[in-house]
Amino acid sequence: VALLPPHPALPPSRVQTWSVSTLVCSMFAAQPLPGLPPYGPKALSFPEAGAFSEGFVVEFNSDGEKWVGNFAYGWGDGPNSVHTQLGAHSVFVVAEGAGYLIDAATRNLIRELGPDLQMVLFLEDIRAFVVSDGLGFEAFDALRTVWRSRRVSWDGIRDLSYKGRVMSGEAYDPTCAGDWLPFSLDLITVEVTGGSYTCGAWST
Repeated sequence: VALLPPHPALPPSRVQTWSVSTLVCSMFAAQPLPGLPPYGPKALSFPEAGAFSEGFVVEFNSDGEKWVGNFAYGWGDGPNSVHTQLGAHSVFVVAEGAGYLIDAATRNLIRELGPDLQMVLFLEDIRAFVVSDGLGFEAFDALRTVWRSRRVSWDGIRDLSYKGRVMSGEAYDPTCAGDWLPFSLDLITVEVTGGSYTCGAWST
């Protein structure tokens, strides 16, 4: 896997990396299930082994060998989704705001995000996911954090749209007249224009 050079928005000393297996699956699939299977091997629970409650259930199929993951929900306002764009065995699962980067070949949890993710976007240009927790944005791939934006909102982001390389939306800031302020984020340079902390005492 080719690594991108560390982005200025995240100094090299703060770049987070994690270990993944070097196995390559020639055939791989992952799909949501309506619930825990009534038969077969016990599902693996994430992030804690042996969790009792049913969460977001996902079936993985690696070279014909199937296994089931049971993923704990986040704070309840985010999406449920399964994403396989990062590679043959790197899977990003989102369970109502809680994010889990899984190595499906070794069945290990590589990284946990959230529990309040509000959006997920895959960028082909940098082969990375961009997520937001309503405060700022972060991009990551199968091996590391690619970049983090500055804090964009006091508490909450809405009306997100994406065109070209720019993410636009509104950020909540109770210190400014109107409460909701427009912002834009360049997803390649990580430059933020507008948003919270740009008016009144914050702008000086």
